[in-house]
Amino acid sequence: MIRLQRIAAALLLGLGLAAALRADWRTELNARLGRNPDYRAAWDYLAEASKSLEGDDRQAAALVLPFLAGKLGEKTREQDLMADYFETYRDYDPDIGFLDDYTIREFLRFWATWKRSYPLVFDLSLLDYEWNAATGLPGSVDVGLELLNEAFFRVSLGPYILEGGHWPAGFHILTIPLRGLFERSDSYEFILDLKSADLVLRKPIRLRIDIADVSAPVPAPARETGPSRAGLAGRPIQEGELALYIDGKLVLKSRKIAAKPAAFTFPLGGPSMPGQKPYMPPPRENNPQMSGVNVLDALALAYKALKDLVKKKPPLPSPPSYKKVTSLSFAYPRTTAEGETVSARASLSLSPGRGLILRE
Repeated sequence: MIRLQRIAAALLLGLGLAAALRADWRTELNARLGRNPDYRAAWDYLAEASKSLEGDDRQAAALVLPFLAGKLGEKTREQDLMADYFETYRDYDPDIGFLDDYTIREFLRFWATWKRSYPLVFDLSLLDYEWNAATGLPGSVDVGLELLNEAFFRVSLGPYILEGGHWPAGFHILTIPLRGLFERSDSYEFILDLKSADLVLRKPIRLRIDIADVSAPVPAPARETGPSRAGLAGRPIQEGELALYIDGKLVLKSRKIAAKPAAFTFPLGGPSMPGQKPYMPPPRENNPQMSGVNVLDALALAYKALKDLVKKKPPLPSPPSYKKVTSLSFAYPRTTAEGETVSARASLSLSPGRGLILRE
């Protein structure tokens, strides 16, 4: 019983110390800010204290540090720390309610400016469409991504520029060519450069291709064909008779008779109308019997015409459906170095890198 009490007391003491440490770093930081801030002292203190912080406290400190760097005029450090924050925590707001009133107003302006300009790319994934064939190698693969703010973009592989243009904020599909990349298992790094305002962000997209031989294909059995007589033309039998005898007794008999062509018939018209000669067009007279229209037929035609006029336009075709996946696999025949054809499987996986701000 005494031992349990000691363990409980130790746990309460540890929790109390952790809460005191969390409250202490915030108090110490505010003591260096306020109406007459000392940004250098605040930076030195928080840069050291953040090393031991965890969870929400670490996230809050990770965003206050670039704010302090900007106040000290260290633009490069501010950009690097902000890129690290976005790549780690995206655009999620930290808990900075502990800052004093003088500091929090400037901090919120700082944070809003970065959220409106940083071209964050996140949620990268391979796209698997319903019509994707499971066999054969594709000529390209689609990568889906989310973009936080509009930006100009450029995609390259080594010295080759593959695509470029302007993207608004939102979801986009990037098509990556794959021709010539299935020779061996390897990784290929595509570079996505994004420019928003004065920021140029470089986002590496690493595509891994793994080739694995499955097994040698089983040859198809040769097709057996009956003996053929040279010189015999394969003409269908038009007419004939087949009889089956057992011990000289007729058991079965079948006869095929060629179909006779249908007799030619020439249709004759019905009875002639008054004044109409046989096999001649009817006279063009204002005969009510010849030019009358059924009232019900006319109403039906008018209704159909009105219905066609007010008919709704056909709906626009729905966009292609896809699934976001982490890998894709394709089966295909491959010729080895020994000249043997084997069944192989190619697997594609995506590994996006962290974005870095480029400088001249």
